[in-house]
Amino acid sequence: MLKSFYTLFVLSFLFFSCETDDVVIPGGEDGPTVSLSSNQVNISENSGVATITATLSASHSQDVVVNLSFAGTASNTDYAESASNITVPAGSISAGITVTAVQDDLEEGNESVVITIGTVQNGSANGFQQITITIEDDDVAQIAQIILNEILYDPSNSGLAGDSNNDGVYAQADDEFIELVNLSSLELDMSGYKIFDTSGFSSNTPRHLIPSNTIVPAGGALVIFGGGNPTGSFGGAIVQTSSTGDLNFQNDGDILYLVDTEGNTILSFDIEPLSNNPNESYTRNPDLTGDFVQHASAESGVLFSPGTKIDGSPF
Repeated sequence: MLKSFYTLFVLSFLFFSCETDDVVIPGGEDGPTVSLSSNQVNISENSGVATITATLSASHSQDVVVNLSFAGTASNTDYAESASNITVPAGSISAGITVTAVQDDLEEGNESVVITIGTVQNGSANGFQQITITIEDDDVAQIAQIILNEILYDPSNSGLAGDSNNDGVYAQADDEFIELVNLSSLELDMSGYKIFDTSGFSSNTPRHLIPSNTIVPAGGALVIFGGGNPTGSFGGAIVQTSSTGDLNFQNDGDILYLVDTEGNTILSFDIEPLSNNPNESYTRNPDLTGDFVQHASAESGVLFSPGTKIDGSPF
């Protein structure tokens, strides 16, 4: 009897000694991860506004509080944030704050606001999360802020899969395109700008001369096809076809150049590192700020999106 009691005591001790409480790590590693985004990368000094959004990987049963830090070349007199943290209510997936530029008469040049996720209550940052917003000084002359967001130099030749200009005909030269986006909070007059490939650049022979009265609105897009008869709205973008009828991009290696009216190279894009015969476009992912990836890897089954964001929404 005594031996049985002793055995039961030992087993009970071992059982309860192995039982531990769940450990909750500060910062919420057992909660959702948080990503940070902004609807604008450039805002005007004249009361321009950017919305900063915190998005969760999944909703949570408790409020997720995302504490932010603000840095950059702009001082706290150059802008005002609506809050220093973002609270995503329980059951919700996202929430945001605003950053509003403050007008002054100083010739300071463009200044930056750098926003970073600090601590997170009931969640954790999805890696290092940081976004930069540029406040454009309207007291000085503006510099063109145009980027290449998407390029198609190797359209698919499978039926109409490569018909990027949507004219009902697949043609390699016609369906090549570039998508340029004006990041500025101000409209940009691109009249007289020139598009070159490598051979054209060396001989000063542009593949496309952007015509007069090409005014790209703030945040707007300009799409240039090789040729054909582009059909559709293309997200409201300005749409043109090459003035020479061919952008002439070589799939096995080439360089795109955009040159302004003063002969300054505004941007260049080297095709060679991505010359793997993709049969689809290369696009920034995320749009405007990300690295170039093959389009279908960002939006499954979609080979291009001229004039729109990856998901087909307008800029």
